[in-house]
Amino acid sequence: MEDAPKKSGRKRKVVLATGMAAVVAGMGGLAATSFADTPAVPSFSDDFSDGDTAGWEKSGGTWSIAGDGDKSLQQAKTGATLSRQFAGSADWTDYTVQAAIEPRSIAADGYAGIVARATSSTTFYRLAVTGANKVRLESVKSGTATVLGEAALTVTSGKEYTLGLTVKGDKLTGSVNGASILSGTASTSAKGRIGLQTYSGTAQFDDVVVSASSSATASPTASAAASATATATASAPASASASASASPSASASTPATSAGTFENSPIGFGAGTTGGAGGTTVKITSLDQLVTEAASDGKKILQISTVLKGDGSDQVVVSSDKTIVGVGSNAGLTGAGIFIKKASNVVVRNLKISFAVAPVDLIAVQKSDHIWIDHNELFNDTSHDKDFYDGMLDLTHATDLVTVSWNYLHDHSKGSLLGHSDNNAAEDTGKLRITYSHNWFDNVASRLPRLRFGTVHLYNNLFTNAKTSGIHCLMNSQCLVENNVFVDVKLPVWTTQDSDEDGAAVISGNDFGGAEPVITKTGTFTKAPYTVTLDATGTVAATVKAGAGAGKL
Repeated sequence: MEDAPKKSGRKRKVVLATGMAAVVAGMGGLAATSFADTPAVPSFSDDFSDGDTAGWEKSGGTWSIAGDGDKSLQQAKTGATLSRQFAGSADWTDYTVQAAIEPRSIAADGYAGIVARATSSTTFYRLAVTGANKVRLESVKSGTATVLGEAALTVTSGKEYTLGLTVKGDKLTGSVNGASILSGTASTSAKGRIGLQTYSGTAQFDDVVVSASSSATASPTASAAASATATATASAPASASASASASPSASASTPATSAGTFENSPIGFGAGTTGGAGGTTVKITSLDQLVTEAASDGKKILQISTVLKGDGSDQVVVSSDKTIVGVGSNAGLTGAGIFIKKASNVVVRNLKISFAVAPVDLIAVQKSDHIWIDHNELFNDTSHDKDFYDGMLDLTHATDLVTVSWNYLHDHSKGSLLGHSDNNAAEDTGKLRITYSHNWFDNVASRLPRLRFGTVHLYNNLFTNAKTSGIHCLMNSQCLVENNVFVDVKLPVWTTQDSDEDGAAVISGNDFGGAEPVITKTGTFTKAPYTVTLDATGTVAATVKAGAGAGKL
């Protein structure tokens, strides 16, 4: 995904690219496309640095340019007033409009948002943050709004949210801070202008960008406020700060895997996991159907092509020999989690999972073996107390032989727990053998992971913005930590405190970003029992950012 726009002092520009090359780019290069009558591909940006609103058309409200340095467009009229600004061409069809929005004062029934395909001041599609702590996707026709989807989002006055609205054919996708969390279909409007809006509230708008709709989301490094990523502005230096007391399990090399070309089966402790391969393929269209099919007997591949919505406490219990896989770039669960219990041979892949409320984890695995968790995006927000949500990815109760690869986990307090209690040695000892590779933990405060009793190999992962701690090895656990990158991570690797007994670690080839690991016991797990080629540490940050998360397969 492209990086979110940054302030650059640029002037506004509107470009209508024409010609065969531009049309191919906007239409994905489909064969047999007719170029003669294809609408122009929009390209538009405005950061209001020129201090005026030329090119925008106002409809209601009190609008002005605010700020002495970095300028923004402000709507200051209060009360139950619909305030709108429109720009662009009435002929624009398929595109993404994105803007940074900072709510200042939003009433409970109010909102601030962006608009696409506006054919008039009362007919358009809208994505908005609301005073009721939600983000809402709507189709509006002659002033009557139809809600296509909504999700919980803590909306805080003075905090910036980057909203993105993609329209492509009759499909709409809404994103917050780079994470696509809403989608729907509508036929209200086939083409039209962009817009900015408030109702019963005041807000500031900045960094408006319109582009062809080949990409539905903003960068995963966009500023995080709730349901999406936190900024990781620093890149890992090419030189690794290495500390080791034993031989690494593999030699470093240039990346063996590049974005778009990934392993088709798990590497590491989870090798041999096949999920529902060879079984029946079932297309899932509702959460109730997923609950039924996931718990059923036999091999099945369960394909999800939309975001299924739960009430926050819903949980999908998964039985043996299942693959749950997202189709496309925006499929998964919101307000619900996945629970693999007393199962074997399960694959969870290419899903976006968010906003399950404690005690439900986004993904929980108990008393299960041969599990592959791959290319998922897991997120909540950091606006609540740390116990409002539970774990993102918790592997407990003697779960064994698991590979966790190419996942993007962000905006949460408690990341990944391996072993739930100091008092569970009888069950967990000899189990909890887990591989973590090429995952990106961003703005996750702690547990990256936190481990008791087990044996974990972590290689080529990226950790950014962890304010409490990173990898935490306890209760005689063994951690082998190789060629990982840490940026702004407190205690990147440590083996003491918070449990009755210390754990042990072997560290090699890591870049700790200037922080210091705290290793009280050197481990005996010095070489992985499988073959793997490590990426050179200096390439890890770019490789993982390009490849981790849903929609990358």
